[in-house]
Amino acid sequence: MKKILIINNEKDRDDFGWIPIIKEAILNIGDYEFYVLHYTEINENIFASFKPDFIYLTGRVTYDWDLEEILQNYSQELKLIKDTTVPTIGVCAGHQLIAVAHGADFGKMVEVKQDEEDIREKGFTKVDIVKRNRIFDGLSDNFKVYQLHRDEVKTLPEDFELLASTEMCKIQAMKHKQKYLYSVQFHPEKYNEENIDGKIILENFLNIK
Repeated sequence: MKKILIINNEKDRDDFGWIPIIKEAILNIGDYEFYVLHYTEINENIFASFKPDFIYLTGRVTYDWDLEEILQNYSQELKLIKDTTVPTIGVCAGHQLIAVAHGADFGKMVEVKQDEEDIREKGFTKVDIVKRNRIFDGLSDNFKVYQLHRDEVKTLPEDFELLASTEMCKIQAMKHKQKYLYSVQFHPEKYNEENIDGKIILENFLNIK
């Protein structure tokens, strides 16, 4: 049975955010063994007993964040992202962490006034494929996936290629040029019977090796 390491990016250790949805979404695809680790628990020995076939970097639901917090509190995860050779997918906040780890910038999609809603992409949204990749096998040139984010990756990291965009958010999906390191702004784990493109993307990722 293949193993998946899920890194929980929620601020609080007892906040499991997207993890129940992620597990259910993946178990609907096949049988996998999960190991969940909060980002504060990452250390150099995490692969000693659990040797994952895949790594899944979660989104973050409960709190907003900024670059200062990421550099201060997520340094071990940023190092893991830089060093790993395990096929990895970063989703939403995980996508932004991958960008920061590789020297890119992120920030609010738009500046808003106090008490104004700052989540600008929400619900099932069409995304345009910019460059074909095996992660999109079985999808048309635009696909529909779930979005929930206020931040976006502002610049494409040097060693990455852009895979997909929306009109509002240019860097919706990207991949490292040499590694199986994917990151997506949308949530492929949030799919349903009417909107199954997220499931197809997850399935393609989990069939990489």
